[in-house]
Amino acid sequence: MRIERANMKFYQEITDWAEKCANHVYLLSEDKSKMFAYVKSGSKSVFTFKTPIRIDVKGRKFKQVPNVLHFKMPKEPSSNNPKWQVNGSKGDIYVVEKTETGLTCTCPGYKFRSKCKHTELHK
Repeated sequence: MRIERANMKFYQEITDWAEKCANHVYLLSEDKSKMFAYVKSGSKSVFTFKTPIRIDVKGRKFKQVPNVLHFKMPKEPSSNNPKWQVNGSKGDIYVVEKTETGLTCTCPGYKFRSKCKHTELHK
């Protein structure tokens, strides 16, 4: 299963940080679990990753924004990692992926706790 480019969206971080910290614009998967690129606050340069990285969104706020830079990914991010679909308890379908550091999942529980019953069942 590949992540479709259409499912990537730009999100402006709007987190109100207690300390002075800049919020950037991120190109994320629709569920906000993977980051493909970002634009530093005040910049017009897009920094891309060779492969998408996991982003921790716990305690952070985002709003979807248009792609005003008309940015397109230079090439499809791909992964040769094994992936499979699992059924959630309420009928949702999630993707479990085996990475170099262990199993990941697209479910909300994994997004916030970095572990879930879907990854525990497949160890």
